Amino acid sequence: MLSGMSNIEQMEDNLSYMKDFAGLTEEQKSTLEAAQEEMNRIPLIPCTTCNYCAKVCPMDIGISGSFTAMNYLTLYGSKPAALHQENWLVGGHGKKRADQCIKCGACEAACPQHISIREELERVTEALIAEQ
Repeated sequence: MLSGMSNIEQMEDNLSYMKDFAGLTEEQKSTLEAAQEEMNRIPLIPCTTCNYCAKVCPMDIGISGSFTAMNYLTLYGSKPAALHQENWLVGGHGKKRADQCIKCGACEAACPQHISIREELERVTEALIAEQ
């Protein structure tokens, strides 16, 4: 049977584990802040793959898949791994590649993250598609 909080006894047992909770120390907070600063320096495309952009794209570009591929290239420095992602997430899902973008801007109007999608698709084209 799964442990839970179906009665007062179970709730008190669960809460007992937190009686000595003190939170993070200043040193731990400082370490986390430093790690966050370093991670924020990595120039990833902040796409959440909501695909609102794809729903309005007249060319049916695999925008979020292209961005995932570009983020792979940025994170791992591996063009083969990035191309694998692009091939699967774009072509494998019946979407068109970044180089087919007609720069209409409909995607950017729909993007809740305010990503410069047309500019980023150009980067994807230059980094992953143009040299093939």
